[in-house]
Amino acid sequence: MKVSDFTLRPPVVIEIHETVATAAQRLADAGVGALIVLDQGRPVGVVTDRDLVVRGLARNVASDSRIDALMSMGVIALEADEDAQELYALFAREAIRRVPIVDHDKVVGVVSLDDALVSTAAGLADLAGVLAGQIMFPHARDEPAAPVVVEP
Repeated sequence: MKVSDFTLRPPVVIEIHETVATAAQRLADAGVGALIVLDQGRPVGVVTDRDLVVRGLARNVASDSRIDALMSMGVIALEADEDAQELYALFAREAIRRVPIVDHDKVVGVVSLDDALVSTAAGLADLAGVLAGQIMFPHARDEPAAPVVVEP
């Protein structure tokens, strides 16, 4: 499975020169917990709803301040064609909850730890269903299939 298989929707982004108020509104409108901060189309940071509260509101940062005053720098991203195992390792190694997915420096998605867990669990549930069927009906595959009659 590739990392891009976990990207469920387009990334929600904000330009580095936009304001804290714009970021808060964009988070609310999109129903997401993080924005990828772009500078001329390239990812340079991430800002989360928690950043707005802890780094912004709690420190009386003005809502018309630039978002780069609150963002985390040093984006840790993965290429879209990376294997999912690298995503799991990155979550564990870096203790992060969201990973931007890029295709040659262009952000094409974001995978949250929750997204990865839900997608992985769904795949395992499908596989468990196949296994359960084989255990419960072990001889079903040994029986010839009933002929299908197609009427014109």
